[in-house]
Amino acid sequence: MSELVNAALSVAMAVLPVVGYIDQYRIIRKTKTSLGFNVMTCGVLLFANILRIFFWFGKRFDVTLLFQSIIMILAILLLLEIVIRYKPLNVPFAPLIRHNSNDSYSSTSSHHHVAAVEETLELKWYQRTFWDWDHFLDYINCLLGYTTVVGILYIILHEKSWFIEGLGFLSLGIESTLPLPQCLTNFKHRNTDGFSILILASWFIGDGFKAFYFFYTHAPIQFIVCALIQLSFDTVIVVQFIIFSKPIKKLFGFGQELDYEPIA
Repeated sequence: MSELVNAALSVAMAVLPVVGYIDQYRIIRKTKTSLGFNVMTCGVLLFANILRIFFWFGKRFDVTLLFQSIIMILAILLLLEIVIRYKPLNVPFAPLIRHNSNDSYSSTSSHHHVAAVEETLELKWYQRTFWDWDHFLDYINCLLGYTTVVGILYIILHEKSWFIEGLGFLSLGIESTLPLPQCLTNFKHRNTDGFSILILASWFIGDGFKAFYFFYTHAPIQFIVCALIQLSFDTVIVVQFIIFSKPIKKLFGFGQELDYEPIA
């Protein structure tokens, strides 16, 4: 019986975390806009889970957590593709590098404004605000470069215990901030429309379950700390769903919905 329970827990741990993202995929596909979902959420999950795979190879803990990372990476790549496909058209991004400061946005000249937009569109992927590019391939290039760098470091330093433990703290530290981009997006828009409540439920219930699972299986301390931090952020987003709900906004008279056009 204990083996059956352990098997059920392992399957749940590997599969259930992606359920909410499947629902988010459905919502974006139905509405044809990714407004309301922060693309950095995908970045946090991808960077953290790539690191976690290297951490697993260095420490060889519960294999369920390895399968969870692989499944999550595949699911988030699918979600990222549709998020970029239906990215709102008139959400400007600020490039990291500008070749000509005279072409920056001007409040006094519409000509300068148009020129700035045209120049921004011509900038290379690495010149734009990080993780805010317009093409899915740019994200793949970034992830391939990131994985290559981590892989080289792992080959060189994999025998050093401090490096392996550092990978664990870094991967789980990144993952613990998962709800933060969405939390900031909700606060900025004063709105939670477009964000799947199923994702929130999977975060809140899932992080509670993860904390229990990590205690139960004696997982490395990094996993336990990560789950507890995420649970705290989840609670904040639950509160946002309440205070940014239509009845509460109507009662207190705050929050305006933003209009964006999806990319055709």
